[in-house]
Amino acid sequence: MSAQVRRSLLRTGLIAFVVLDLLGLASFVFNQWFAVQFWHAWGLAALLALPLTMLVLPLVEAVLDAASQGRSVPLTGENIPGAGQ
Repeated sequence: MSAQVRRSLLRTGLIAFVVLDLLGLASFVFNQWFAVQFWHAWGLAALLALPLTMLVLPLVEAVLDAASQGRSVPLTGENIPGAGQ
């Protein structure tokens, strides 16, 4: 799998995960705090999650950029400076 295809799949999966989490959280808040019926809460949460998706895109890109730099995840067996002192 090429790096471009891998990044595209990671980006799509991460966006879907974050948006579904926002959707679930918003529907829970609407249902519990405002005593809205179950399906109305999901509908209101969907309306809220759609514009929030545009705000999530830069966050997802920042996470993938940090992971692709390789500085955040050391290789196994690599010596970590200052460890064991």
